Amino acid sequence: MAPKVLIVQGSTAHRSRLASVAAIASEAAEATGGDVRTWDLADSPLPVMSLSDPRQRRLPEVVAVREAAAEADGFVFITPEYHGNMSGALKNWFDFLYLELAGKFAGVLAVTGGGGGDMSILSVKNSFNWCHGFTLPFHAAARPEDFEDNELVNQRVIERIRRVSSDVVRYAPLIRNTFEEARTGGDDWRNGVAGMHAKG
Repeated sequence: MAPKVLIVQGSTAHRSRLASVAAIASEAAEATGGDVRTWDLADSPLPVMSLSDPRQRRLPEVVAVREAAAEADGFVFITPEYHGNMSGALKNWFDFLYLELAGKFAGVLAVTGGGGGDMSILSVKNSFNWCHGFTLPFHAAARPEDFEDNELVNQRVIERIRRVSSDVVRYAPLIRNTFEEARTGGDDWRNGVAGMHAKG
């Protein structure tokens, strides 16, 4: 079966530059053999996560996000860089998830206001890693001068995006299958972090 890849556009802004990056990532992932779905937080916004409101987990939009994340083998996260960090919308997306991300694989892309994107990319990787997910040690960031009319035209950045997406398709099923196999071995230290997610 084709690896399922979920591309997450981490901005609530419509007509943003993230759409161009997402289109390139999607095309590359499909060309590598991935079954690709894009989740745009501008079109499908979430409420601000509140631990004190147990009703949130039953909201249709929250259930849909959790189901989409659970079905995915891998992810491509795209974030704008806000004050040296990922967007609040993407962080809020992470806050609704945990088990759905464990043992999965992800690549990270950023669209910046002029910086290199390192801080926003690192914050996304940290959030995913804390959910026991694995991230590609390679990434891409696009600056304003890399676009023309919101379309990414810098070929060097485009190539990096394609490489990230291709690697997610290639490695996501390997990581997930290995994690699931170890998880079935039970809560034993020999099963590593996957054993911490062993089914009772």
